[in-house]
Amino acid sequence: MCIVAGLKKLLNTLLEWVGLIGFSFVLAILINLFIMQPIKVDGKSMYPTLHDDDFVLLSRIGKTLHLHPKYGDIVVVDHRTDRERSLLDDLSDIRIFHRLGSRDLWIKRLIGQPGDVIEIRAGAVYRNGKLLEEPYLLDQFTYGPDERFVVPEGSVFVMGDNRNNSMDSRKIGFIPCANIKGTMVADISKLLR
Repeated sequence: MCIVAGLKKLLNTLLEWVGLIGFSFVLAILINLFIMQPIKVDGKSMYPTLHDDDFVLLSRIGKTLHLHPKYGDIVVVDHRTDRERSLLDDLSDIRIFHRLGSRDLWIKRLIGQPGDVIEIRAGAVYRNGKLLEEPYLLDQFTYGPDERFVVPEGSVFVMGDNRNNSMDSRKIGFIPCANIKGTMVADISKLLR
């Protein structure tokens, strides 16, 4: 009789643990999908603001509530401009410290919103005719000829802070707003330094 009671107690304890672990797993997925997600930076396109291998915390709340990021926000985007992101894409991105650049996600600064006219003249960026103050840039970039972009409805224009070494909207075009994965809220690496 004692053995049966002991086995029942052990089974109940195991079921409680399995339930707790399952609940924690589902909670972690929901947090990553809708609230916050840690991301590991891969590359130097955001230098000096972010360094290769930095860890950043990405807010997903704006995406969840359909809020648009502000000018100057650092955003993570899916650069595949020929398609919108799906829930399956978001689920496949859930990994602890997902490494940017290893797939289709890039971290960039939001420069232009729908309807904006972005001009690049003599290494300087203008939005709607006004020169952008960009104290986060280390060097003035030497990117090719002058260019003019009109950001279409439903899209944004993004650039890396390391303008001489960044694949961004200048080369791949506009990013659909639906492809903005989230906005960076903290550089975890700087907090740990």
